[in-house]
Amino acid sequence: MALNGSVEAAGAAEDEKRKEKELDALRRKPKLQAIAAKEVGSLRLTPWQVLHTLGRAVALARRGAGRGLAEHWGSLKYSQALTGGSDAYMKLSGEGRETADYYKALESDELWIGFALMLAKQILSRRYPRHIVSIIPADTTLRAVWALTSRDKGPRAGYRYRPRFFAEVWKPGEASRVFPIECKGNHSNATVSHDQLASASAHVEAVHLGSWNETPSLVFSTELLVEGPSPSTLCIPLKRTVN
Repeated sequence: MALNGSVEAAGAAEDEKRKEKELDALRRKPKLQAIAAKEVGSLRLTPWQVLHTLGRAVALARRGAGRGLAEHWGSLKYSQALTGGSDAYMKLSGEGRETADYYKALESDELWIGFALMLAKQILSRRYPRHIVSIIPADTTLRAVWALTSRDKGPRAGYRYRPRFFAEVWKPGEASRVFPIECKGNHSNATVSHDQLASASAHVEAVHLGSWNETPSLVFSTELLVEGPSPSTLCIPLKRTVN
């Protein structure tokens, strides 16, 4: 409950600032809930799994014949940024800690994608056993219907906030379940993560599938601390475990 309250307070503070600046109020997903610790536990993974997940997630995020491959291999620039053995928690390596300030924002802005999506896949796989969990860049999907930038053709989306990814949970013979996902990261502290989670709730609010406010979503903020990554996770209630 403490995380929920902190994020709600951060959202209220941001709304007040926007009101003072006479900016439009943001829509935010209601009923955010923290993922139970017993459901997540400790995620056992290697740096290569994080980079592989990052590479696959961003491979379709850019258009152009060779851009996807370039984005995929671009994840390898972090191959020496993480360290940790089989008996220890993963953490930033010396190289990861000594990254120049300019690149720290980029590092936290990309590495958290790998951590957040690995965690999202674990959560959804446990909720939906014997299903396949696929991660798709949201922009790639939304561009099939809406113009997201001035260069795109088609009807305007009309709302500049949108989730970063969709998770599709499916198995043959059943209709797919789709979950909007927004994930952010920082090199700072829990206060910054609360602000990021409040912002993320506005991004996943952009997509509603079926009835209003009944689309389950996941939002993440990962602190890339010296002693290791610390993800904070909230969800708009997911359905109970199914077969």
